[in-house]
Amino acid sequence: MQIDYTPAVAPEAVKTIGLMGAGIIGAGWATHFLARGLDVIAVDPSPGAEERMRRKIAHAWPAMEKKGLAEGASINRLRFQKTPDGAFCDVDFVQESTPELLDVKKAVISDISKAIRPDVVIASSASYLTATDIQQHCLNPKRLIVGHPFHPVYLLPLVEVVGGQRTAPKAVDWAMQFYAFWGHRPLHIRKEVLGHLGNRLQRALFAEAFRLVADEVATTEEVDAAMTDAAGLRLGLFGPFMTRAMAAGDAGPRTVVEWERTNKITFPCERDNPELTDALVDDLVAGMTHQINGRAIEDLEAARDAYLLELIKLRDQALARADVKME
Repeated sequence: MQIDYTPAVAPEAVKTIGLMGAGIIGAGWATHFLARGLDVIAVDPSPGAEERMRRKIAHAWPAMEKKGLAEGASINRLRFQKTPDGAFCDVDFVQESTPELLDVKKAVISDISKAIRPDVVIASSASYLTATDIQQHCLNPKRLIVGHPFHPVYLLPLVEVVGGQRTAPKAVDWAMQFYAFWGHRPLHIRKEVLGHLGNRLQRALFAEAFRLVADEVATTEEVDAAMTDAAGLRLGLFGPFMTRAMAAGDAGPRTVVEWERTNKITFPCERDNPELTDALVDDLVAGMTHQINGRAIEDLEAARDAYLLELIKLRDQALARADVKME
């Protein structure tokens, strides 16, 4: 079913951002949008919320200066309100970042949707709740999406964009263009699933980390070292599928996938893994082949090696600075 909807302004024409929630994520969004030269109106009724938010922005601002500020960017372009009224009515886009509680989000989204123009896109930073769940009481729900970021919002580029059952495709398209234009890398999640994409991957990692400590296999420090000195470094450049594809060398990605199917070694965290049917194997191989995109494995390995050398150097320098501050 096609849902008719036209957003209030073009993504590149946005001038004023409305933020609901002044916690860690809300402050991260504020830092990002202020650094891009936009006006920001933040709303949070909690006692001390404004002071905490301004302190977090000031703490993060040196990183934004190093990253590069847009013309006119200033922390003084932040205004704060207790309720979504007054100047909040004139915002061009709203990013909601209140606690991950369904009743809270439904009530907040309802209040926001009544206070702003009916065609302004509303994005929720929800990590696990779906757009379908939280748009139930939204006035004109066709403009509501999930726009899920990762902390720290002002440095990590990914934003997961997810529509709900009543979301207009134009709202999703608008959000994809908006986040890209203003400095993030949006990823359209085509199906509503618990945890979207990034958190699904993180939760699997955390679950296994907890299990290894619970089984007294390793300490928390040893588990962290196993990531930061090995897989965590490689995955940061190419991700799991490209990393596995490169492991096959010139033999190609099908070799890796067929090995997984033939050698049925099942770790505890993999008990719910899907069956590697012929169709799934073909899909995986096609996907990894598309990612390689005709590039020579040797060239990809050279890029990886250069990346790892610089990343390890930067990691060690950052840790050294933190150690100095502790002394």
